[in-house]
Amino acid sequence: MPHLWIYSSLKNPLLLIILSMLSANGLVITKVNASESENTISTKASSEIEIKREYLQHIISQQERLVTSLVNTPFMASYVSKNEALARESLNELFLTAATINKHYMQVRFIDGHGQEKIRIEQSTKGLAPIVVKKEALQNKSAREYFSETKKTPAGGLWYSSFDLNRELGEIEQLINPTYRISSPVYVDGKFSGMVIINLDMTSVIGYLTESTDFLVYLVDADNEVLIHPDPKKSWSKYLTGRGKYQQIAEKEPINYSQSLEDIFKNGEGIRIILKPIETTPSLAPIKKQ
Repeated sequence: MPHLWIYSSLKNPLLLIILSMLSANGLVITKVNASESENTISTKASSEIEIKREYLQHIISQQERLVTSLVNTPFMASYVSKNEALARESLNELFLTAATINKHYMQVRFIDGHGQEKIRIEQSTKGLAPIVVKKEALQNKSAREYFSETKKTPAGGLWYSSFDLNRELGEIEQLINPTYRISSPVYVDGKFSGMVIINLDMTSVIGYLTESTDFLVYLVDADNEVLIHPDPKKSWSKYLTGRGKYQQIAEKEPINYSQSLEDIFKNGEGIRIILKPIETTPSLAPIKKQ
């Protein structure tokens, strides 16, 4: 009977040694397999993060180059210094072309030295061609941070906004529009004369960054405010009420599962991307705002 075999085995030292060795080998094999699995996940996470970083860098670099090009076009100097109608029309065409080529550009604008929008191209909400906003619908943006901060930026410099939600007439739009802005000042004869700013609609960018078959993807800032969460109802904790922060509460975050994006966004928010293996996501848990 089985229990008699076990009993006799316990009285046989040689059998005990063999059984112990087999048990130990089983533990070693299990640990090796677990280690190999962790290394595989780690490699996948590092690879995905790198691919996502390269994509984001490409998108934002394009935006930087276009802003700089629009500031430096000869039509800009002619329009600002002489208020030439022909130069203004040429600028309108350039801004319209920029928005037509890249549907991610929610708005392409020139704002004068007093904060008044002078040229504003925006994407159609109906998916049609971009539109030139009529003069009577142009707004004064002198109270906005992007105007005051760009005004302080030296010639040739770029200013980067927070990664946030778009506002119109001072209010967050009801239809959530995640937005990232890059602007650059226009100087004529050493005097601040306005700015070019492009609003990037981050919806498609977010879609690419969060697409993964192996991980849940989060974007979190330096204050642990959640910008992007796998559950959209928990995104934008900094801007929408009733949405808590997130923080790591279990073991320390593996360094290769998380990486800063500050060198790409360049806005001081300390945004980082976090990849959590789908089977171990409980390591993130919500905490209440104080």
